[in-house]
Amino acid sequence: MDLTYVLDKALKDSHNLALLTLKYAAQGSKKGDLEQQMNEMGSASMTPGHLPSTPAEVTNTGNPQLPNLTNPTDIAWTVMQNTAINQMMQGMGALAGGMNKIISSQRAQMSTAAHQLGTDGRNSLLQSDEAKAGIGLQTIAQYVQLLAQKKQLDFMKEYEVVMEKDLLKATLFAQQGLASSDDVQTVQKAINKQKDDITTLLNNYRLGLVQLSTDIGISYDPDLVIKDIESISVDPISETDTTTLLKASYQMKASGNNIDEAMWETGHTVTQNTYGETYQGVNLAINGQKNEQTKLELTKKIQTTYNDAKNAYQAVLTEQRNLNDVQADLTKMNFRYSVGVISKHDLNKFEIKVQQNETALAVAKLKYYVLKEKAKAMDTGFIQ
Repeated sequence: MDLTYVLDKALKDSHNLALLTLKYAAQGSKKGDLEQQMNEMGSASMTPGHLPSTPAEVTNTGNPQLPNLTNPTDIAWTVMQNTAINQMMQGMGALAGGMNKIISSQRAQMSTAAHQLGTDGRNSLLQSDEAKAGIGLQTIAQYVQLLAQKKQLDFMKEYEVVMEKDLLKATLFAQQGLASSDDVQTVQKAINKQKDDITTLLNNYRLGLVQLSTDIGISYDPDLVIKDIESISVDPISETDTTTLLKASYQMKASGNNIDEAMWETGHTVTQNTYGETYQGVNLAINGQKNEQTKLELTKKIQTTYNDAKNAYQAVLTEQRNLNDVQADLTKMNFRYSVGVISKHDLNKFEIKVQQNETALAVAKLKYYVLKEKAKAMDTGFIQ
């Protein structure tokens, strides 16, 4: 199993990405529903009308279809009846006007909600891209940690073999009276501690392997081979200016969307009183403040990431120098062994020291690789 395979599986089997995709689809569907409802929402209407409702009007209607009345009883009855009908028609007109105000307000609210869903949808896309970058970095960190633990385990097991030989040597010397029983016990205690350390590290390694297997959706196998990361190039970290990184940041883009939304609502939301207008102003100010706070927090994270990456680069250089020094010493030790000054056992012990430095350098490179990837991710918008 290599890193490329693990990254591919992590992105394909991510529950978080699946949920974000569903969230975006739901927001788009809801926005479409609201817009359709707004388009289908009609208005209440009432055709104005007036019936003759005074003695003068009913005796001289001016309308051929409404004959002029002359009988006093008919006049009185018609005036009373038409007056009631006119009042009812006026009430229905007022009711239609009130309903139109309510419908207008509902339409404005639906328009605001639909616009907000549009903004939420854009933010969901940003969150999805941000999640992909985050999952990638997290997976790299998990994989690198397993690699580092495996390298440390391999070295510790090799060192345990040398310690066992030291125990045999101390035991033989004790039998010949050249060493004390305390010397033997000291070596034995060191071996026991080494075994305990190996057991602890092995348990942590297997736990990490279980977690990674679960995250990428494969069956756990304690014998699964974790391949090395090919060709980790160690170069000084190239820094991008903070302003450019902030502009590309997913969080700053989402914050900008929220400010745009608050400004749009300020100009388009229907409010019944000054309290509603005050709320819109306060909401815009809050989003502006959040934007500044996000900018400050991301700036700190950028500085921390670059600083950690530079320290990791320096650690690699230091471990490389240490390895060069001990390899030079090994050359001298080989010469001393060849002329019979030291034993094969002593040479093997020194070779283990070289292996220890090689392991330390490999682990330092892996840590540098993670931080370098983290720094590179900031150029694409992911700042953590």
